Amino acid sequence: MEHTADLGLWVAADSLEELFAGAPASLAELMVSGPRDGELAWVPVSFQGVDYAELLVQLLSEVVYLWDAEGLLTVAAKVSELTPGTLEARLGVIPADHKKHRANEPVKAVTYHQALVEPIGSRWRAEVILDV
Repeated sequence: MEHTADLGLWVAADSLEELFAGAPASLAELMVSGPRDGELAWVPVSFQGVDYAELLVQLLSEVVYLWDAEGLLTVAAKVSELTPGTLEARLGVIPADHKKHRANEPVKAVTYHQALVEPIGSRWRAEVILDV
């Protein structure tokens, strides 16, 4: 049986670091509605990959995991190291409050299928497919 339950996420930024810093909150906005206030905590993350696309998929997968498994909503990200094979960052998270936060799109996974991170002129763009 064929089943299409995919959604695309496109993010653009002036620099590669800004792209990786903005993509987690963009995904969280897609997944969950409601205010982004609350006690902010920073979760360190570190990933190894073959290219920027793989690193972005791993980073966004962590956003999904933190929401689904830990009840933490990602509201910010800070990149400390980014190379084609390494990402060191911190995700700013707040505790889920089911009185204030509502699920928009129940993202099951961020897929590697057609994932890309590429320069477009003087800017950077990323595309990932989400399994919903």
